[in-house]
Amino acid sequence: MITRAAILAISLALGAPAVATPASYSASEYVHIGDLDLALASDRQTLEARIVSAARRLCRSDLRGTAELALRTECIAAATNGARAQAERAVAEADRGIRLAAR
Repeated sequence: MITRAAILAISLALGAPAVATPASYSASEYVHIGDLDLALASDRQTLEARIVSAARRLCRSDLRGTAELALRTECIAAATNGARAQAERAVAEADRGIRLAAR
């Protein structure tokens, strides 16, 4: 069965005790893949763009400065890496489906 949606989930630890926010923050966003044929390179590129876009939305911050930029960069990297592992599984499922259908 081909997965119809992949979840992009991130967790980041924000160790800022002086700020009145929780010590950790977890957010997730679904990246829709039902309209993509992951056996096609162009659709895999579309999926990658959606993953990066979702990561940027989830890691958005109103804070500005070097430390905040570093945290945002780390957040985006963690989010995209986690989602890519799920995307690779979905692509592998799509590839297997094509190979099985060709037999």
